[in-house]
Amino acid sequence: MESSESSAEACSLSVPGSPWRAPPAMPVPADFVPLRLILQPSAASIELTQPDMLLGRHSHADVRLPLPDVSRRHCRFLFSQGVWQVLDLNSLNGVFLNGELIRQATVRQGDLLRIGGFTFVVEVGTPNQQATEADAPEGLIRSIFKTLPSPSYDAEPRRRSA
Repeated sequence: MESSESSAEACSLSVPGSPWRAPPAMPVPADFVPLRLILQPSAASIELTQPDMLLGRHSHADVRLPLPDVSRRHCRFLFSQGVWQVLDLNSLNGVFLNGELIRQATVRQGDLLRIGGFTFVVEVGTPNQQATEADAPEGLIRSIFKTLPSPSYDAEPRRRSA
């Protein structure tokens, strides 16, 4: 039996990637795109960076949502064949996608997802994903170089400082 959570724990969201988490059992697919859940109205975000992640109130959930109306193992997010699916794990209060109670559904950009007292806007892929060219050292140097002003050869040579 699980002990009750303290009120201090109930005020924060846990982020994915807890130290206890073992490496994912399934390999990350080549077409994998992360999923971001943006909490409304605060705009705090949770990024799902593995193709199989558990959300719930339990301390061993990949993403912990510490409110009493969230089940210990509330729902699971799975990425397969290029799309994200959310599956309700027989939670007491259900999972709502765009206002409809669902058991399993595909989530898309801009969907409204409610898990217990948490309401999220779904963002498929992230701005960080668009910067993949800049992630490589050569791409980073190129992106910095593009921001520099072009050299002017007509100007007087610069003097060295002493």
